[in-house]
Amino acid sequence: MSLRTIIKNLFLKYSKVLTVGSIFLLLAVIFQFSSPNIPDPDSFYHLGHAQLYRTEGLFYSGFPWVQYSVISQFKSDLWYGFHILLIPFTYLNPITDIKIAGVFLTGLALSIFYFVLKRHQIPLPFLWTILFFVSAPNTLNRLLMVRPHTLTLALSLLLLSLLIKGKNRQIALIGFLFSWAHLSLAWIPILIGLVVLTISRTKSDIIKLTYLFGGILMGWLARPNPLGAIKLAYIQVVQLMLEKQKNIPLLFGRELFPLAPQTLFENFTPLMIIWISAIAVTVFYILKNKQADQKIIILIWSSLALSAIFFLMALLVARRSYDFWGLFTILFTALVFALIKESKLIIAKNIFTTVLIAVLGFLIFYSPIKNARSLRENAVKPDLYQEISLWLKNNSQSGDIVFNVRWSDFPMLFYWNQNNYYIGGMDPIFQYAYNPALYWKFHYLSNDDVTQKTCPAMECTAAMLEDTHTVLVRDFKAKYIVLEKQRNPLVYYYLENDPGYEKKMDTKREALYLIKP
Repeated sequence: MSLRTIIKNLFLKYSKVLTVGSIFLLLAVIFQFSSPNIPDPDSFYHLGHAQLYRTEGLFYSGFPWVQYSVISQFKSDLWYGFHILLIPFTYLNPITDIKIAGVFLTGLALSIFYFVLKRHQIPLPFLWTILFFVSAPNTLNRLLMVRPHTLTLALSLLLLSLLIKGKNRQIALIGFLFSWAHLSLAWIPILIGLVVLTISRTKSDIIKLTYLFGGILMGWLARPNPLGAIKLAYIQVVQLMLEKQKNIPLLFGRELFPLAPQTLFENFTPLMIIWISAIAVTVFYILKNKQADQKIIILIWSSLALSAIFFLMALLVARRSYDFWGLFTILFTALVFALIKESKLIIAKNIFTTVLIAVLGFLIFYSPIKNARSLRENAVKPDLYQEISLWLKNNSQSGDIVFNVRWSDFPMLFYWNQNNYYIGGMDPIFQYAYNPALYWKFHYLSNDDVTQKTCPAMECTAAMLEDTHTVLVRDFKAKYIVLEKQRNPLVYYYLENDPGYEKKMDTKREALYLIKP
């Protein structure tokens, strides 16, 4: 057989897969480039860290750019594998690399969702994938971010499929990719495995779990300084949870707060409608139907259990669980629809189909419109901190510490300027774990609660107050201070009127000051 014939046969065999994958990539391109803004600030950090591995080597483990954070102390990377995977996108132009990386991740996640549905012979896999994509404005927005969560979603669905119908080595590989790319969420594959084992209750699933644990272990070890990484994972997951239970008012990203009822009903009502409808069909039909394939039944109950678990987590623990709730809800609904498609329950089938069509028709317009508004009003401007960062890069000494008033400004500062060091970045729990007293001194300034004085404790007295300028120079050894004027108007007014600071740059949104000795 000639090479030309082989290529032709391969093309014919996989032409449909390539076509569908191309459609998902095109969809990702449309949404990624619908706005010049970046959906999430963390995208800047992840691309910046990937570029660091490209320039410094794959085994580089130090991270001194967050001086007062345990991340610099433990010298490891929770998202090591994810950053390695992003290296090919660091050869492009600034900002373009973030957009193209986002296209790849979004297209990959949608393609894996489609592949899993096809793998289990679920009808209309393309429509179910589109429904997942637009299942809620929040989910659509998250799928556009250059964050490891997008990859984690895809791997979660693939793992569930392989636990039902897959080989042990494939399961081990998914476990490896989970912990290698996103160590702090390595508990999710364990949760999925335990759910499947509880429902199936077969000895073979115990063997599968063994392979899964082995893969997770190898993914953890396959990085520079794995001990440092596991300490960081403990702080981000366990210590964070403990501190939240104590009601300590630490600064958090909004995604770590429970989902507000208003947001739930405003953005997730269509998803709840199809979820409840699918549960009703399950109760009245599947429980009575003994003829369905056992693997499909296990997949249905597993996806329902996981959707319920992540729904409760979104309501009670952290709202970022909503994308996992949506993921398993759409899978569960697709499986239920496939089972009753050929049933004799004409009325139930017609009602269920009507509900699904109505919800899909609504979400195809509602989610993109809401997402467009979010990109316009809440997303990060592509040039945020660019001008100031480049000035610092060209006019300050290497290693000079910049006091970034907001922890969430670090990704942009780091992306544009790795010549300087900063106070902290990523979750503030890492700063709190490094030194609680220093954290609180930062906290009150960041929250715009104080200006001339700050405090080293959660509950302060007048005697505990310390001069802000002294704290910046003595405790943080900061040479510069940078902030967004609109987000910290009181601190901005203080810096403008105190002789201890010299303004170096004042843009439309940000301001930079030299801290005089």
